[in-house]
Amino acid sequence: MIQRIQSFYLFVVAVACGSLFFFPMIEYIDPLKGTYKLFATGMKYFMETPVTIFFWETFPLLVLILGSMILALATIFLYKNRRLQFRLVSINVLLNVLLVALVFILYSRIYETRFQIHSSYQFGIYIPLISLVFLVLATRAIRKDEALVKSTDRLR
Repeated sequence: MIQRIQSFYLFVVAVACGSLFFFPMIEYIDPLKGTYKLFATGMKYFMETPVTIFFWETFPLLVLILGSMILALATIFLYKNRRLQFRLVSINVLLNVLLVALVFILYSRIYETRFQIHSSYQFGIYIPLISLVFLVLATRAIRKDEALVKSTDRLR
């Protein structure tokens, strides 16, 4: 049913992925040029008014975040087919691991070398890690449900 605990965990993952559009992940401060912030929708330049630059370079981030959010929402409604739900959550874990690796390794280093300034991590960079924790909890809950169903089938 939809009121299972894994549905709540998957809903938290979807909300967390949606919140990545509002929180910056990495901030680059250049004393001469201003501040650059990495969002899911692109790199934004803050001097007087925010201007989005480098959208196409951050497009893989956007695709991974949207994919993870849509997959989490779709997986909620597959509560009758626990095996498929388990596989989709595993794919979502892979998407979130790719997202974390992309942000931590690739984007922080690429823009750091391009702008020749030091980067600092913002709150948004920890949101995929929170999503990963809730995806692991959802996996455990689905596994527990599957074990419960198998045990009741043995009793019949």
